[in-house]
Amino acid sequence: MIETFRTRPAAPFRKRRKPQTQADPAQYTATLACLGRDGKGASLLGTARRLLDLQRQVCAALPAPLGSSCHVLRFEDGQLTLGVPAAAHSAKLRQLAPRLVAALEKQGWQVNGIAVRVQATLTRLEETELSRPAPRAQARQATEQGTQALARLRQIMKIRS
Repeated sequence: MIETFRTRPAAPFRKRRKPQTQADPAQYTATLACLGRDGKGASLLGTARRLLDLQRQVCAALPAPLGSSCHVLRFEDGQLTLGVPAAAHSAKLRQLAPRLVAALEKQGWQVNGIAVRVQATLTRLEETELSRPAPRAQARQATEQGTQALARLRQIMKIRS
């Protein structure tokens, strides 16, 4: 029995987009000014600035490795929601929650509680130890004894072949 397989046509070739270069700061200023003109845009801009300020203060209040991987997701009605890349970060953050609340209250934020969400999308593989290439060993010069051993091995291999 002969089976036939359907094949799909090859997907069209797509060019990869080049990474965007840094834009002109004046362009950012114009965009922000445009957002500030509209009532909804101004509200969005104010919320974004507030969350960025809170993000900076959360990073400063936490120990370095944890602070850099913790992201402010939401701050509503005194409830702060933080996103972390792994469960280990979440456990440590729950231990440090009372200190974080106290530090934020000193900065003028009224935080009643902290919720932590684990979000795997926050993991950055390029920053982990596993993604870094292993350091290359320095090439060493073979000793006279090593050279002689390799020559003997070569002779043995010729004899067996």
